[in-house]
Amino acid sequence: MGHSVTVHLIRHEKTAANIERKYIGWTDESIVINKCEYQLPIQPANVYGSDLKRCKETAKLYFPTAYFHPLEKFREINFGDFEMKTYEQLKENPMYRQWIDSPETVIPPNGESFANFTERIVHQFRQIVSAAGDYCFIVHGGVIRVLLSMIGPKEESFQQIDVQHRLIYTLQWSTWANFEGGARCESLSVEPIMEKENL
Repeated sequence: MGHSVTVHLIRHEKTAANIERKYIGWTDESIVINKCEYQLPIQPANVYGSDLKRCKETAKLYFPTAYFHPLEKFREINFGDFEMKTYEQLKENPMYRQWIDSPETVIPPNGESFANFTERIVHQFRQIVSAAGDYCFIVHGGVIRVLLSMIGPKEESFQQIDVQHRLIYTLQWSTWANFEGGARCESLSVEPIMEKENL
């Protein structure tokens, strides 16, 4: 096991914008629930993630004794003019319709290209996972979707992947050589994050 690589990917807790089904990218909104206690099957000493409040607050909630490493390059994609708006508010916008049909090629006005988003995520991820071992990340839904599309066990596009809150996505490689060589993970498991019962 000393040469294996394990990566845990966790989406932050919900914010008001998530509940209202708004596009929330770089808007720095706090999570809604921050007083519960949770049972997690892992207890990492270090957690890596986005520098936005929703990831930092989730890390403190899930792993209160871990050291959190906030990194700007792990932010969600910048939605530009679509930021903090809902589908209902945008559905008549021709540019929005083009973007939801082809998010990999159409750039939101004043937003970020999918290519740039993917490049910064993968570059930062590869900088952190630089040797065999266990790694834990608390990031955004789009970040996890990018990573799963590139290193998940099967070939799926960004649009095909759905990422939920309160789940741990655990990817494993049996050897560092496999990971370093760019191989997809050999296994992916998904476990729920449960609230502790107060008896």
